[in-house]
Formats: sequence, structure tokens, C-alpha cells
Amino acid sequence: MGMDVSKNTLDCHLFVQQQSLPPVSNNSKGFKAIKQWILKELKSTGDLLVVMEYTGIYTYGIERFLEEQQILFVKRPALDIKRSLGMVRGKSDKVDARFISKYGWMRKEELQSMSPLSDSQLELQQLMSHRDKLVSDRSSYRCKLKELISQMGEKVNAKLRASMNYVMDALTQEIKETEASIKELIRSDQPLQTNYEFACSVTGIGFATSVHLLIATENFTKFSNARKLICYCGVAPFEHSSGSSIRGKTRVSHLANKKLKALLTMASICAIQHDPELKAKYEQKIREGKPKMSVINIIRAKLIERVFAVIRKQKMYELKKIAA
Repeated sequence: MGMDVSKNTLDCHLFVQQQSLPPVSNNSKGFKAIKQWILKELKSTGDLLVVMEYTGIYTYGIERFLEEQQILFVKRPALDIKRSLGMVRGKSDKVDARFISKYGWMRKEELQSMSPLSDSQLELQQLMSHRDKLVSDRSSYRCKLKELISQMGEKVNAKLRASMNYVMDALTQEIKETEASIKELIRSDQPLQTNYEFACSVTGIGFATSVHLLIATENFTKFSNARKLICYCGVAPFEHSSGSSIRGKTRVSHLANKKLKALLTMASICAIQHDPELKAKYEQKIREGKPKMSVINIIRAKLIERVFAVIRKQKMYELKKIAA
């Protein structure tokens, strides 16, 4: 069954039966209507797999309802569904539900059912998203004030300067309190705390990168190996060639978790400064003539591999010393 999820409504379509349910509300009343319709059409939910797109918090309620009713479900990226269907004309929620059901039927052999995120994971996502927004807002005020001072010097309005400094101080305090709440939440969940400590033991991996890794990997359960996470972060290089005429440069894909990729870039720069092994590797590749960002990309991939290694071994990372 394909399900198109929006803020207020749910559209459902059963592919084999070619039956659609009129839009229902995205709440408990609508969930019950969906179950009654499924039982009417299928008599049983045993062989049913519900396919949805990732739509953030809008799937929160229906995910938990499906789990309570022991109905299997899976969420897939909207772009993956869209590209699998070829050329499509027109768009509506009803049509989208039909397309999603077709996608699920075509991929039924490879799709694996999911479970809703734990309460700890959900809280972690919310707090980290709030923390990132606070950091972004503070950076915006800093840049604006710096620009004003660089152009106007002492002519910047004193009231404006004081107000912006006050807001930045308040944001800094809020960031500290939010980070403290995040750390407290992680401490309350032993599996999260353990993997957080292991990830932080890798040179270059700090608080923000570790937490975002915990979120993206669902505490290192979503990806079976480091290569898959490397690809997800947009760090894996891909060949671009066709026949004998097209020989493009090997490059990374823009389809990536951009936030995590940016954090890994900063982590790589830090690791190069403090890890003798990675510093030597970086300098060697630069001497060989490789572009700087290509070398940074190699370091990013190496950091992901190290994090996966310490999580797999459940052992703190030990910094290697290079003989002089």
C-alpha cells in the first residue's frame, strides 16, 4: 500500500487491488478509518507493507499506529521514488499515493520493514535541530555586526550594537543549556552514551559531529558498514564515463547529508592538525599533486571508517604515533 503523508491528510492506495481510499485526517480518527478500509479490502494485514516517503514529523503518529497494529511499514526518500517511475505528468496526493504503491510493488523483494525511532532518538533529533538553529542565528548576528563595524566603524548605532550583543549573549547561553540537555539525554540512554563516547574518542570527532552521526545512523543501526555511510555523507567518489567519448572526472555526488558532510570537513581539518598519521597522509597526497579538497575527502572517509571500527569493536580509539 502506498501512503502519501501530508500535514493534515493521508492518501492511501492498494496496488494489487487498484483501490484508493478517499483522503482521511492525519490523526487517530483517520488511522482507524485506514485500518477498517484495509480489513474490508484485504481481510487481513498479514501480507501488507505500507510504503511512505520521509516527511519528517508528519509520519510520527501513523508510524506508531502501524506498529501497534503490527502492520509493516517502510519509509523511502521522495527522490528515489520519483526517479524510479520515469516521466510523470501531473501531481496530486491521490496520484502520489498510487505512484508510491507502484514503487513498493516493484521493489517488494528488496524493501525491508522499519521500526519507529525510539523516544530518545526523537528527543535527540529535536534538541540537536534546535541547537543547530541557535548556532546559525548567532552566526548571522555576528556576521551582521562585523559587517556593520567594518563599514561604519564607530558610527554604528550604540543601541543597535548593544542589542545585537545582548541577543548573541542570550543565544550563547541557550546553546550551552541545549547542549547540556543533549548530553544529559545521551547519558540517560546507555547504548547512546556508549557509542557517543567511542565516536568522540576518534581524533577530530567532537560533540556536534558525534551527535549528528548518532542521529543519522540511528545509533549505528541504520548502516551495515562504513562504505554505506561514506556514500550517504557524500564522501564516496563515483566514476562519470560513458562509452569512449565521455571521460568525466571521478567526483562525489551532491546527493548527500550536507550538514554531516560539513561537520566531517571541519573534523578532518582538526584531525590533520592533531593526528600525526593523518597529517603525514595529508602532506603526502598534497606533494603528489592531489587537489586539497580531494585530500580532505580522503581524510573524511578515513574518519568515518575509524568511527565505525571503534563502534564495531566497542573499544576506544588509540592515537598512533609515527616514528620520527
